Amino acid sequence: MSLAGIQDRLRRWSPRFSPAWFKAILVAVVAAAFAVPLGVLALPYLELLNDMAVQPKGKAQGHYGWFQGEARIVERPPAAGSMPMGYYPYHLEGKDEATAKQAEASLANELPATLAAVEEGEKLFNYYCWTCHGREGYGNGPIVGPERFPAPPALHTDTARAFKDGRIFHIISRGQNKMPSYADKFTPHERWAIVHYVRALQRSQNPKPEDGEK
Repeated sequence: MSLAGIQDRLRRWSPRFSPAWFKAILVAVVAAAFAVPLGVLALPYLELLNDMAVQPKGKAQGHYGWFQGEARIVERPPAAGSMPMGYYPYHLEGKDEATAKQAEASLANELPATLAAVEEGEKLFNYYCWTCHGREGYGNGPIVGPERFPAPPALHTDTARAFKDGRIFHIISRGQNKMPSYADKFTPHERWAIVHYVRALQRSQNPKPEDGEK
């Protein structure tokens, strides 16, 4: 074929449009536009190329992967003396009478008896405690009674009024009889505020002669 004939065929040639091929090429180009840059970024972090610069890690008391169906546990105990955030240690354990007396003798209310402290204690009492103890502390809350939870002793008995602040704080912290511990609900500051409010409740139901003079 002569050169003129080849040039003539090239002038008359027109490629056929194929929608399927067009879509396939478009998808391949878009995928490459994402895959190639991501591959270049990830290349330095491949374990075979970075000489262990990036390794799996585990947090204390957790696990960092699995091996033959079992978790790989991080066997690293916490540092000596460390405590979780928001945790307030309380040194007296147990709900027995001897421990309660020890708390009564060794603990004193560290929160000043101000109106703000009483109001804070009232708010907490009316949120957590009144359902069993009742609004006025007579042990007649809405969830106690026959075929329900056993009623706690009233806060206005001679025995309860004779309790020192440290004993009430201990009861809130460790519980008593059917009452559970509320140490996970209240900080020490909040427990002392509740003690102030319990005292205010007791005073309201058993006023002293000098209260009428104020």
